[in-house]
Amino acid sequence: MSSFVMGIDVGTTGSKAMVFDLTGAIVGQGYREYKLNEPKPNWVEVGAQFILGITFEAVKDAVADSKVDPADIKAISFSVNRSSFCLMDQDLAVIDDKMIIWLDSRAESVMDEINAKISPERRNEITGMPGYNIFAVAKYYWVKQNEPETYAATKYFASVDSFIMWGFGSDEFVAETSNASVTGLIDVRTLDWSDELSQALDLDKAKFPKLVGPGSVVGTIKPEIAAKTGLAVGTKIVAGSGDQQLAAMGAGVVADGAASLTVGTFGLLAVGLAKPDFSALTGMMIPSSPILGVFEVEGPQVSGATCYRWVRDTLCQAEVEEGQASGTDPYVLMEKKYIEQSVPGSNGVIFYSALFGSGYPTWDTNATGMFLGLRNTHTKADMIRSVMEGITIEARNILDSMLSAGVQMEDIITLTGGASKSAAWCQIVADVFGRRIRTLDVPDAAVLGAAGLAALGAGLYSSVADVVANMVRFGKIYEPVPANVEVYNKTFAAYKAAYAGLKGEDVFSQLAALRPQE
Repeated sequence: MSSFVMGIDVGTTGSKAMVFDLTGAIVGQGYREYKLNEPKPNWVEVGAQFILGITFEAVKDAVADSKVDPADIKAISFSVNRSSFCLMDQDLAVIDDKMIIWLDSRAESVMDEINAKISPERRNEITGMPGYNIFAVAKYYWVKQNEPETYAATKYFASVDSFIMWGFGSDEFVAETSNASVTGLIDVRTLDWSDELSQALDLDKAKFPKLVGPGSVVGTIKPEIAAKTGLAVGTKIVAGSGDQQLAAMGAGVVADGAASLTVGTFGLLAVGLAKPDFSALTGMMIPSSPILGVFEVEGPQVSGATCYRWVRDTLCQAEVEEGQASGTDPYVLMEKKYIEQSVPGSNGVIFYSALFGSGYPTWDTNATGMFLGLRNTHTKADMIRSVMEGITIEARNILDSMLSAGVQMEDIITLTGGASKSAAWCQIVADVFGRRIRTLDVPDAAVLGAAGLAALGAGLYSSVADVVANMVRFGKIYEPVPANVEVYNKTFAAYKAAYAGLKGEDVFSQLAALRPQE
């Protein structure tokens, strides 16, 4: 009898489930996409029960697609979008049925107040997280200050993993430690909820769930959930981790200096580092990896491949419709019709990748997306390619800043996420970075990482290192093309200068004032 495991990724804009064998080969998969709600400027939410239902559907699709006996799927585990949360009432029902997504920046209005109570530098030293408004701790405080009745009614602040594990049937309402570390409220020294931060912000520690380690068995599938998912009754439910920690694990980042770049809805450069200097690496995210107590240094890109999805949805409706009619991925059609019809550097068009503001190193909520350098000779292909390039150039900004801060990394970087499925985008990353890039046999590294923790929880492997050795397989290597590297070095210089000039003249703040406020 063969054994299989399932990884489930509850992402920012979709849920994906995959069944794997113990060599890391995909035997079945399902995916359901969803849209986020923006009820007010800078607010980003989605229905919590809607996400749970969508995830059930993705799991059921994956089980059916695998054609394996559900009883042979020994365990499931979760990769989740980080620092998103909902509020659970005393009956463990979601208050207002809404999940506040990490992209939400409503807490900007209370950041001065938070900083006066405990400085960003001190918060960074305690938690390894920058003092920025996207992190859940800032929004916990916002709820307390702006919705006191809701705060009082809240039994638990529940990250996505807590809510999803409970929805699938965990025996207790718990939170997984490494994912919780990205809330900005976990003390990196104790790997527990921070007393100092809770006291400084007057947050009730009782509202934070009990912590469990990644790979811990938290329950089993019950008959009601088996009917909704196609999983067998008794399948082990295993605590997972945050999507980016699992993407790094699924890319083999388990040693000092190993590096991966995720180009997905959320972009991120991750470098393994067992003993980081938290006080020196300011502005970066330094969460625990799925090996608790071993950390990874992360340079986050708030507006990642979401920008390319925006292009698909706003400029490429014809390709979306053609894809629906022919069963072809619209991104494949876009690559053939536009990316391949322009040239490196997009004939001088630059897209500034900040539709949701910018992450490390600028951390600028007001930064916006921009097309720069447009002339009457430019084509739609130039514009669309420039978006792919702009997302990558923003990642190069992260790379250079991390290197300048003294982070040591290997020469080769493993690419994960949707971009790694595109040969054109892989080459752009190699050329923009001026480094070798390698892909994975399973580009959805976070899902593979979650499946690896499921295997660990089921006792099928003995350690994270054992999982990686047996389930992670590398694919093609892309070498940088010197002529393209030269073009992108010039583009990168113009990209940074554009931001500096607009920031210096306070243009982003002026643009923010022009946007509707209600």
